[in-house]
Amino acid sequence: MGRDEEEIKEKLAELEASLLQESEAQHKLIVPAKSAELVSSGQGAVSVDDVKSDLYLIGGFALLLLGIFMVMHHVQVGTGVMSWFGFGGRGFGLIMIPLVLGIGFLIYDYKNRFGWVITAASLALVLFAVLSQLVMWFPHISLLGLLLMLLPFGAGGAFIARGIQSKKTK
Repeated sequence: MGRDEEEIKEKLAELEASLLQESEAQHKLIVPAKSAELVSSGQGAVSVDDVKSDLYLIGGFALLLLGIFMVMHHVQVGTGVMSWFGFGGRGFGLIMIPLVLGIGFLIYDYKNRFGWVITAASLALVLFAVLSQLVMWFPHISLLGLLLMLLPFGAGGAFIARGIQSKKTK
C-alpha cells in the first residue's frame, strides 16, 4: 500500500511539472527585434498603430462630449413660441383628444392599426408641441468664450476622423 501511494505521488508531481512547463510556454511573449509589434504565441498581434487609433477615437468622443456639455451649460431655455404654430401660448389640450381616443381604441382591441396610428401621431404631436415651446438663446458671451466652447467639436471630430482613417488603412 505504501509503495502504490509513493508511485501515485511521483506521477502527480511529474504531471504538475509538465503542466507548469506547458502553461509557461503558452504565455511567453515574443518581441521581434526591429518591429513595434508584440506577438503572443497563442494570441494575435497588437500593434502600436491599433493603440493609437483607439486613443484617437476615445479622445475624439471625449472632446465631443466636452463640447456638448459646454454648449448645454451656456444655453438658456424658455417658453413661448407655440403661438407661431397656432396652438396658442398656454398649452396644447386639443392634442390630448386624439391621444385619448387612440388609447381607448388600443384598450378595446390592441391589434387595431387605426388605434396605433392615432396614438403614435398624437404622441408625436405632443412631443412636437413641447419641443416647439422651448426657446433657446445664449446669454451675453464673448467671442473668445464662444470659440473655446466650440473648439472641442472641431478637435473631437478631427480625432475621430483620424482614428477611423487609421483603422481603415489596415
